[in-house]
Amino acid sequence: MAVERCGGHVTLLFSIWKEAHLARSQGSRGAGFNVATGVEASVEYVSTNVPEVEALLSAGSELDIPAGPVENGTITVEVIDMDGSQLEHSSMLYVDLVEELRNARLLAPADSYRIRVQLELPTSQGFGMSAAGLLAVARGFHSETGKGTELQYLRIAHRIERKHGSGLGDVLGMSKNGVELRLQPGAPGSGGEVVSFTSVQPILLAWQPDESRHTSKYIDDERWKRAISEAGERSVARLRLKDWNFERWPDLMLESRNFGEASGLLGEPARKKFLSTVRSEILRLDLQARVNVRLCMLGVSACILPRRLDSPLTSDELDAVAEALNNANIGVVETRIH
Repeated sequence: MAVERCGGHVTLLFSIWKEAHLARSQGSRGAGFNVATGVEASVEYVSTNVPEVEALLSAGSELDIPAGPVENGTITVEVIDMDGSQLEHSSMLYVDLVEELRNARLLAPADSYRIRVQLELPTSQGFGMSAAGLLAVARGFHSETGKGTELQYLRIAHRIERKHGSGLGDVLGMSKNGVELRLQPGAPGSGGEVVSFTSVQPILLAWQPDESRHTSKYIDDERWKRAISEAGERSVARLRLKDWNFERWPDLMLESRNFGEASGLLGEPARKKFLSTVRSEILRLDLQARVNVRLCMLGVSACILPRRLDSPLTSDELDAVAEALNNANIGVVETRIH
């Protein structure tokens, strides 16, 4: 049995590129960061289907007729959310992943496997849980079989994300560590282009528990698609003017705020109310000079980030904010940029 992890991913700004005929060319330009908290998956080999044949053995060992057709092995999937409950409608994502791996000859069709996926963050809140789950399971198969390359598994995970409309650029962003800028849309190694810099920063992720947003609600709506893409393209154009490094953090913070306002996402009532509550608690704690609060795309969620990367948030500061948000009935997890 192979056990693998994949952290989540937060997009702070993006534009939508999903009109290409091939899924590997679809995706987004944008910027965000990877986090340590995400998904742990186990992949366990169970058995191999052996075809039943009726054949006479001649002189001992060789079959006189070829083996019959082999049935596909059974795939059992269990997806557990962060509260310990089983998610009933998430298994198809991983069944489709297995089919793609079989088609690419990275898995033997006759082999049966048991897959277990443990989520550490909520779904449909902008934390990249579908992409993290796909990558954790794909890495599990890679470890279990030793077949293929990491890039092949990344491309297949990206294709499944696009098939299900559950993400645009998460897999590309996850192909690098730290704070990333996606320069060209597409799958890793198939047109997608991303640069990053590393910075291990303790942060908080916060969300409204009774709200969620599926990516397809926005990327399949022409009005939202236009507003988001125009705002995202302007921000990416400014961010790519200079080398992408540690010193660009203030620029990213500025552009993520600009994007939220220009795209109209910040003006949605649920997000507006949620962000107001979070910022009120930050003000009450007198931490506004230390903290940036930014929306996570596309949930009703936010990340609590340091204003300066050379001055990380302390444990006491993070604990105070987390306690205040919990008291305001807001979900919160401490993690780190990874």
